[in-house]
Amino acid sequence: MGYGWATFFTMGAWLVGGFLEGLLGADTLGLRTLFAIIAMGCCIMKFIKDNGTR
Repeated sequence: MGYGWATFFTMGAWLVGGFLEGLLGADTLGLRTLFAIIAMGCCIMKFIKDNGTR
């Protein structure tokens, strides 16, 4: 997984979080940030798994 895919998934998660915050009407939940951090963490874990030492 390259930087482009990681950026794509992180921005997508940020947009989904913003959409859900808009639907719920709660700006204090921080879903944008939470989803973006989770997506980036998953991308980092996949990168480590794919390129780990054996």
